[in-house]
Amino acid sequence: MKIDHFDPPGNNSDFVGNPALAKKWSAKMSQFFDEGVSRANGAISAGGTCQFYNPVTHGLTAPDLPPADIAWNGFPRKFLGSGPGVPPKFDLAEPPAATGVPRDQDEYLEWYANKDTAEKITAIHFTCEGYDYYQFLGAEAPDILVALYQKFISPAVAKADLFSGGIYDVLNHWNTRDAAMHLTHGANALEAEVLLGGDATVRRKNSAGVEVTSPDVLCTCGAFGDPRRNSDPAIGAGVNALVRQGRMITLANPVGLYIDHIDDASFRLPDGSATNGWFQIVRGSPGHTLRAIFAPPAGSPFIVSDVKIGGTPVKFGGQIAQKITMKLTGVASASNTIHNAPVPCVVPVGTAHLTTGAAPKPKRPTRGGN
Repeated sequence: MKIDHFDPPGNNSDFVGNPALAKKWSAKMSQFFDEGVSRANGAISAGGTCQFYNPVTHGLTAPDLPPADIAWNGFPRKFLGSGPGVPPKFDLAEPPAATGVPRDQDEYLEWYANKDTAEKITAIHFTCEGYDYYQFLGAEAPDILVALYQKFISPAVAKADLFSGGIYDVLNHWNTRDAAMHLTHGANALEAEVLLGGDATVRRKNSAGVEVTSPDVLCTCGAFGDPRRNSDPAIGAGVNALVRQGRMITLANPVGLYIDHIDDASFRLPDGSATNGWFQIVRGSPGHTLRAIFAPPAGSPFIVSDVKIGGTPVKFGGQIAQKITMKLTGVASASNTIHNAPVPCVVPVGTAHLTTGAAPKPKRPTRGGN
């Protein structure tokens, strides 16, 4: 794949009429890719060929396979039941929101549940937009940032609510305690997606010299992401499988983490009807959804807490998140002539629960409460 620039996530319209801003974003994304290439280059065996590339600076004109989606479930794996028949820990996945506290939802999908005075859920807002995109807007286009908050969160949002010392605060109260504009978990960044993709192009072998291919083991062995997540092992294994076929790899433009679809076949209202029209895309497009709301359409006599999933009443936003499939899209070359030798694991196979720091933490200034 060869392109001349990176578009904004989901082909959103934030840069319309501002080509200079669009150029700056493309340059930032290009830096992420260059870092991913550098990391992969530093890890492959001597004389090998890096199989990850920047499609802007080093695009390939040879034919590609059709773009391939890599999918995973949007509910955090770490909060699933510990065994058969053990229910997910929905309460731990969404404790009471507080200013300055990131959501512990680490599958590139986060949500916020609006409730009425009786603590019944009236709407659930889902987002999968990387916090680093909003840091970019905060630094380069603060007026656009404020306008997005006013459009999707509340007209009452003021610039002073979002900035401290002139720096955009990703954990401001409108994005934590009172709503969810974008992702907050430290691992949920676009940069992390790109770096993970690059890291996963390095073939690995265990201490016995056997190539590692199992998703969770590969994730630990290659020291990319967190093997306790749905996303990181799935992404890494999907990329690595194409690499083992000898292909060159990159990420499809526009680069992003997306809501692909929701499986609402088991959702029922008190009158027995389906929840048709309840899952509403409000930013992005089908298959490339950046933001969505699960709420009753206008005129419905029901609220979200009236919905049952497989007969179980909805009490948490995570019950809806568990039915959402996330994705990213990769591009692999049709040619398969590169066969790098596997290199040893960064972390020995068998090391449990590794988190590598490949994903940067949200940057926010020290500040008081709002």
